[in-house]
Amino acid sequence: MGRLVAAAASVLALGVLCGLPPPAAAQTELGCPPDAGIEERIREAGTVFVGTVEALGNQGRTATVEVIRVWKGGVLPRRVQVTGTIATQSKVVTALDRLYARDRTYLFLPSSGTSPRFTENRCSGTRALTSELAALAPSGGGTPPVGDGVPLPDAGVGRFVPLMVAIPAALVLAGLLVAARRQSLRARRPAAAGG
Repeated sequence: MGRLVAAAASVLALGVLCGLPPPAAAQTELGCPPDAGIEERIREAGTVFVGTVEALGNQGRTATVEVIRVWKGGVLPRRVQVTGTIATQSKVVTALDRLYARDRTYLFLPSSGTSPRFTENRCSGTRALTSELAALAPSGGGTPPVGDGVPLPDAGVGRFVPLMVAIPAALVLAGLLVAARRQSLRARRPAAAGG
């Protein structure tokens, strides 16, 4: 029995890492309503769009998404933010948190929020886009995004800019000082040898 539980936990963890929704039984155990199927989820959702995750934040629970096509709902900008947790503090982790994978394309069915910031959790219908899901697209494939939307996060690089400038400048300065010192020593040697 213990091996069966361990195997089920391993399959569930692998699914989470791959961006797949948990199986229906696991979702029910987490407090999610029973899954009525993706077609019903799309019919019930207020906003449905396809997008690729460009950047991650909040330990993989916040995704900056490049919108490809909008299947349902209002016009969306080119870039939106989807937060996959109900926690209001970044250090709080819940069993319902959704983790996203960078560079993965999803069919997003956020449960709340308005453009360009949405919220959901593991109970929503969001899932990695497959050819089967892509076949459910509305006629014409949906509408394209309009406008820029949220900016890409700087990924923390901004705080390293002073170091990225200071270190090369210090190396150049050290090289110039060494070259000046060598030139000074060379200038002294001939005078000492000639005397």
